[in-house]
Amino acid sequence: MLREVGLNATPSSYPITYSVDGKQYVAVVSGGGGPLDASGASLAPEFDNPAGGTTLWIFKLPEAGGAAGQ
Repeated sequence: MLREVGLNATPSSYPITYSVDGKQYVAVVSGGGGPLDASGASLAPEFDNPAGGTTLWIFKLPEAGGAAGQ
């Protein structure tokens, strides 16, 4: 299953993935003036990057073999 989510600003970190108690997660930071914000503004000018609007986004991935994974 593929999902698309609108963030509040351009990503300012690389996404990471990790596991807790057998559940898989993906996390990414957006906004806040990180090193990726400078290049993101020229690549995606449609995004508004509010000053001081740093957000940590965490997404839980569906479990393999479940209805969402088929």
